[in-house]
Amino acid sequence: MVEILAIIRPNRLNDTKRKLKETGYPGFTCQRAMGRGKKPVSFLLADGSTIRTELVNKRVLNIIVPDEAENEVVKAIIEANSYGQPGDGKIFVCPIEKSYRVRTRKMAEDI
Repeated sequence: MVEILAIIRPNRLNDTKRKLKETGYPGFTCQRAMGRGKKPVSFLLADGSTIRTELVNKRVLNIIVPDEAENEVVKAIIEANSYGQPGDGKIFVCPIEKSYRVRTRKMAEDI
């Protein structure tokens, strides 16, 4: 199993959910987050002025999938979030050695 940690724009969450459902892996945990990349972010306001901010709203998704589903799920996340612009997001993949079901107190063999 692997954990896919995806940091995405908040407005792309619904498209990401739809894509994950289409891949057959609709289960995930989502958290609100604030952050930024290497450079501060500038926003163009409706009145034409620009503001610069250090932190922007993001969503962090944690998705646990079998090893063989990793590429398909990562591809779905990229398709739902790629504009080709800074701030599109970041995806990390980490191995999961063990998991346990709290209800049964036993090691989980499946996801």
